[in-house]
Amino acid sequence: MQIFEIIFPVFAISLVGYVLARRHFFQETHIIGLSRFVFHIAIPVLLFESLATIELPTQVNWQFLLCYYLVVVAIYGVSMWIGRVRFTYSAREQGVFGMGAAYSNLVLVGLPIVTAAFGDAALLPMFMIISIHSGVLFFIGTVMAERESSQGLAVTAVARQTINQLARNPIISSLLLGLLFNALALPMPGLLATTLDVLGQAALPCALIVLGASLSYFKPAGHLTAAWTMVGLKIIVQPVLVWLLAFHVFHLESLWGTIAVLAAGMPVGINAYMFAQKYEVCIAPLATAVLLSTFLSVGSLSFWLALFLS
Repeated sequence: MQIFEIIFPVFAISLVGYVLARRHFFQETHIIGLSRFVFHIAIPVLLFESLATIELPTQVNWQFLLCYYLVVVAIYGVSMWIGRVRFTYSAREQGVFGMGAAYSNLVLVGLPIVTAAFGDAALLPMFMIISIHSGVLFFIGTVMAERESSQGLAVTAVARQTINQLARNPIISSLLLGLLFNALALPMPGLLATTLDVLGQAALPCALIVLGASLSYFKPAGHLTAAWTMVGLKIIVQPVLVWLLAFHVFHLESLWGTIAVLAAGMPVGINAYMFAQKYEVCIAPLATAVLLSTFLSVGSLSFWLALFLS
């Protein structure tokens, strides 16, 4: 019953957004506007306020980051090999295919589920993963997708491009600002704290509405073998490998290991689909993988929550 109480509200709210969009209660412009509010205001406010007031550890938990990102990089590499051998993909297609197998939906799905299950204690490890997630994966993806192009980018150029993109990302900026605010022990005026708290409370339900509404535009479009391969690597293989590293190699503290596994088991992030659109390859299998992994993650995340909460 406890698992149902955690999972149900998250996916029920997403389903509301999906149904409203399918029934044209939301027009595309409405979804774009709500999405801009979520990603540029509500979620950055939530992240800033939480990080500005949370108790930070005295040192960075490098083993936590290693157990997550070693697996992410390994999954990326394995999926590229599968793309080359099984599907005879080009270098650009391999780079996009790898993104679909490795990129997690940490914000729209991850934050609501881990906070519902573990409360504010789960925020710090989630913030640590989120803060470098896009940077790591978009850097790897761009290098891999461009490596055989006659106009391929140098690694330094890719790094510069990635840093410039992240600097303009309001989610990353809010995390850095919250970290600075916390490190300097700056006081939070009462009225400002109350205002930010009320605004931040809108972040997660609105994010779930955006997720559901966005999924209404994702339709299974063929290439099912490739899509199922990405889904299997993303919501099955990736969390299992992180679980092995977290609890049997690095022996992480229970909560931190749990958050690492749950983060790895999140469905394919919508940004992976945007990456496919950027390069104009593997768009159909990415759209299918996003849709399938989101719905199937109801079962896979329930399994992991049952394991950890028991």
